[in-house]
Amino acid sequence: MKSVAYRWWWYALVAPLSILSILAGAVLVHSHAALTPVLEKPYAAGEPEVPPAKSLAELYEIRDRLQQEIENQPPTLISAATGAASAPTDLLEKLQALEIRIGVEESAKASWEQAIRTANQAVALGQQPSQSEATLSQRYELWKSATDSLREVSADSFVREQAEKKLKEYEGILGVVSYDYDTARSGFLKAIANSTGMGDRVHVTVCTLERECRRYQGKEPPASPASLIKVPIAIATMEKLTREKIDPDTPMLVSRSNYTEDAAKIWVDTEYPIRKVLMQMITHSSNIATNQLIDYVGWEAIEQTLRDRGYQTTRVSTKLTGNYISPTANVGGVPNQINMDELTDMMVSIYNNEVPGADLILEGLVNQYDWELGYEAIRRPAVWIGEKTGQNSKVLGSTVGFNIKGKRYVISVAIDYTASEPAVKKVISDIVKHLSDNDGF
Repeated sequence: MKSVAYRWWWYALVAPLSILSILAGAVLVHSHAALTPVLEKPYAAGEPEVPPAKSLAELYEIRDRLQQEIENQPPTLISAATGAASAPTDLLEKLQALEIRIGVEESAKASWEQAIRTANQAVALGQQPSQSEATLSQRYELWKSATDSLREVSADSFVREQAEKKLKEYEGILGVVSYDYDTARSGFLKAIANSTGMGDRVHVTVCTLERECRRYQGKEPPASPASLIKVPIAIATMEKLTREKIDPDTPMLVSRSNYTEDAAKIWVDTEYPIRKVLMQMITHSSNIATNQLIDYVGWEAIEQTLRDRGYQTTRVSTKLTGNYISPTANVGGVPNQINMDELTDMMVSIYNNEVPGADLILEGLVNQYDWELGYEAIRRPAVWIGEKTGQNSKVLGSTVGFNIKGKRYVISVAIDYTASEPAVKKVISDIVKHLSDNDGF
């Protein structure tokens, strides 16, 4: 009787006669999971089923039993040229399928264990009393590596469910660490804010469209959002139109109860296409249009849109008024609120076409009538690509998109208790200069 090693060697030698024997030879080589290439499964008539198992250990036991069964079976194929014997085809196919499944599970297990090890290292760094920029950089890279490892876990593996749960946890932590790391590298923004003489009254966030950001007091809401609040209202409006399949050219009656002082080209008790009302809100900063869209979308729907998009600070809770005249119905309650972090992310979402109807909102941003802030501040080599401004007695600000050497950015800046256009323009122009001089952040 031939030895086991001898029989396996002869199985591999029948390759010239049968593709199935190629597969048989292939499964005899046990490589480390990380080095094993993805195997194709060229079965002639359907893929053989792997016996049910609940763990990798069970798969190993099944493989051992199947290998033993193959060794105990009489050969079914004899080579006319060499006389070499081959094991039964169906058993060899089952063994190969089992080896593929084991490879998937070993790879998933390795990725899971690597993620846990990396996360533990990141946690240890986070417990150090000093969180320098270098430490934050290490923590960011470790958490990113941990999440990347979890994403490599196969959806067909035993550890899939626990990996998915852990991935959500790690992504949340990565978001916080990433925010802290970006903020730690934002010293140039504080210097720019201080150069205006207004220091802590300045709130500014700047991001690429890939969402790499720098910020100075970007998380703290300014004294008022003023007309900057019209950006989230525009997003909520387009969400409703898209969700309910409403044509933007559908007529809308502008109610008399939404009247206030306004420089826009719409009137109460008159019908206009929703498109025009939206455009007037953005391009001419119409308060009448804004109030009408609030009624149209509804407080709860606006709130739900913001929360669904992850915005926890922004709040649309009261209609807009002029200097003397206030709307008379469905006025709302507590003051509106926004911060520059969320406003910037909204603009990034619009430019990235992540918002339903983003093209219509962009049309409004590009046709903004107020060119006194961002448009005036941005000079070559940067190119202005859209803006929304806001001003009242509590704040002056702008959120503006621009392009530098083919890379697009958004700056959102608000300065509390000032009407100084030069200060806002200085913040924007100094940031643009920094990005241009340094080829980015």
